[in-house]
Amino acid sequence: MNIAPASVRARAFDAWAADYERYRPGYPAELFDLIATRLDLPDDATVVDLGAGTGKVARAAAARGWKVTAVDPGAPMLAVLREHAAAEGVEISVVEARAEETGLPGASFDAALAGEAYHWFDAPAALAEMARIVRPGGGISFFWNVIDDADSALLAGERRLVAEYGIDGSDVRRPGPLRETREAVRAAGAFDEPEFVQIPHTVGMTGAEYIGLGQTKSHLRTAPAELQERYGLAFAAMLAGNGVGPSDRIDVPYVVDCWIAKRREA
Repeated sequence: MNIAPASVRARAFDAWAADYERYRPGYPAELFDLIATRLDLPDDATVVDLGAGTGKVARAAAARGWKVTAVDPGAPMLAVLREHAAAEGVEISVVEARAEETGLPGASFDAALAGEAYHWFDAPAALAEMARIVRPGGGISFFWNVIDDADSALLAGERRLVAEYGIDGSDVRRPGPLRETREAVRAAGAFDEPEFVQIPHTVGMTGAEYIGLGQTKSHLRTAPAELQERYGLAFAAMLAGNGVGPSDRIDVPYVVDCWIAKRREA
């Protein structure tokens, strides 16, 4: 089948911002503790969340007391972010822009973060922009929630279905460092050697929510409607074959894959 280019797949999230917010997991507090420690962030750090989406990173950061600016090119995503930030009582500045060209003032942030988004960026351009807007001595961190396939029969079943139905499953990530990410940070020339860290955590959900999670992945949402329907039925059958019904509770093992690097002083 024809696979939508990455730029199209990245913006496909705009059409289902509410589902993304509902089904995608958040991050453990340990992740933000780690970032704060490794980057020596003050309690009132100024932070920019690039590719912010519905604000799962931005809202968690703001709840810590950090001063957060959320940047995303998708107005529907930012609308959900504003709604949930207001409901949670956190203040977040919002900018509709691309990570590669934020329009933000230079050297104005202690840190630039990206959750579930860095792989959609034009890496050299985005890293150059981060180097511009992050103050010397600050830093960057990119991270992803990845289902730990070593302990997940459900994810193994999903991978089999992706192969069987001939869809692009490149966004069904496996835990572990990606060499191209390390090399891109090195090539940017503005950051210290990046550090790769993993943080395990468990997310509880129902079988129906796990199906919803699967439907938020771009490899499925950009596939033809007929293929989406057949794959969805097969996905539900795979869950049932693993003894998981729509209302059954399951614990899904995740690992946060996290890259961290300090912005060089000079």
